[in-house]
Amino acid sequence: MPPGARPCRHLRAEPDIDPEGDIKMTILDRTPPEASERILPVLAPLDPTQGLNAGSGIRSGEQFREGLRDGRAVWQNGKRIDDVTMADGFRGAVDTMARLYDLQTSSEWRDRMTTRDGSGVRISASYLAPRDRADLALKRSNTEIWSAETLGFMGRFPDFCSNLIVGLRNAAHVLSEAHPQFGDNAKRYLDYCARNDLALTHALNDQFFDRTRKAPDQDDPDLILKVVEEREDGIVVRGLKNLATLSPICDEAIVYPNRPRSPGEEDQALAFAIPMNASGLHILCRDLYGKGVSAKRKPLSTRFDEIDATLIFDDVLVPWERVFVYRNPALVSRFIGMINPPWSGYVTLIRLVTKLESMVATLELLARYDGKEAFPPILTRLGEITGDISVLKACLRAMEEDAFVTEAGFLSPAANDAYRMFGVEASDRAERVMEDVAASALIPTASESDFAIPEAGPLVKRFFKGLAPSAAKQMRVMSLAGDMTQSGFGGRTQLYERFHMGSPDMIRQRLYRNTDRSAWISRVEAFVDQM
Repeated sequence: MPPGARPCRHLRAEPDIDPEGDIKMTILDRTPPEASERILPVLAPLDPTQGLNAGSGIRSGEQFREGLRDGRAVWQNGKRIDDVTMADGFRGAVDTMARLYDLQTSSEWRDRMTTRDGSGVRISASYLAPRDRADLALKRSNTEIWSAETLGFMGRFPDFCSNLIVGLRNAAHVLSEAHPQFGDNAKRYLDYCARNDLALTHALNDQFFDRTRKAPDQDDPDLILKVVEEREDGIVVRGLKNLATLSPICDEAIVYPNRPRSPGEEDQALAFAIPMNASGLHILCRDLYGKGVSAKRKPLSTRFDEIDATLIFDDVLVPWERVFVYRNPALVSRFIGMINPPWSGYVTLIRLVTKLESMVATLELLARYDGKEAFPPILTRLGEITGDISVLKACLRAMEEDAFVTEAGFLSPAANDAYRMFGVEASDRAERVMEDVAASALIPTASESDFAIPEAGPLVKRFFKGLAPSAAKQMRVMSLAGDMTQSGFGGRTQLYERFHMGSPDMIRQRLYRNTDRSAWISRVEAFVDQM
């Protein structure tokens, strides 16, 4: 064991993994490993708070922009992006997020979006670990404002991952069972993120590997992110994570697997946080939906494209104070279930309600401008989405009414797989209804730029007006509707809604398995016995 090292105490557990990858963990005991088992050394941090400065609280939009100018290695289509705050395809989303940061600093919105922590520092309600219903109400107010400003179409704005860190803080006592330092790290990391008002992403997916083999048995042993060196100042990691949404334009990433790790995969059983400008970290971006297009023609693509990227870790140093799980397959396999569902699921449902409301309103305007707003078939289809919105709002009320105090003392919304399942189905229905009702109106042809054509401009203004106040307004609503469903942005957004909480089939199976059906079965068996 290296000088200054301390043995890591393990949760000994047997993972029960179903064919869909769902994880149930049965704890067998929490005793230290037998002498015959390998004891994994963990070096004690030289300074537990090294690198985690206190921060001064909420940031303005300009402070957010300045934080992105940090020398990060962002690549897109073979070219390095030196400044994401100014680059075409990146700037729109950066400007949107900067505006949201500005809102929370304004006297008009501050009390609905922020609060003071125990030290009196003003922090975003996104990072508030709620203790009571007033705290939970403030979190909902904050998320409703973020969602309204983005029409519900920015699923990974910073309010989402900040609530994962609330979940991380809530699980600190569990992490401490493996090593006391890791639980302390979780507590400090929430404070650090809150007081620096950071925008976060998370990086979960393993990709491009042989799924029939364990991590050490891959042809390339570095395919799945792993630790390659342990040092006094931290661990060095190498490998890939995909698909880290928002990573080019956020401050830090929390990295952990969304697949279980098995015995023999200790080197890949990690959870940690890393700044986006870490040396050796490469951020490879997909095609940009808002690049080189008109903001009036693609109003969502140019404002809300939360760019997805792959993260390549080329021997990246992770300081010890940023490590939450280290070489512990049993614990890291539970990690996603410990930090993801309660608060991030709650704010996701709030955002989804706003998104569906925006889709209904857009459809109503299209119908109004076409003289069909009172047609029974139109009302029927709009009623489908309106009904789904009402059910989702009832789910939110149930999450709040059934909220409970966790072992760590925080008030947790009552997350339920039924709510997640219904949210996916409602989103799919809304897309189908929009396509059925709007049809060819989702494919705009002329645009406001055509008004300047000497020969055709006046005709465009005349023929494209319909019953709208102006041709320009008609075109803008059509462009908005088209960008919701028919553009690259719209297609990617719907894919996100369908899978970001996991496979819909997996959610249904888990809901069925975890539901106590004994009373139902007894009732039917009693009836059958009396027949």
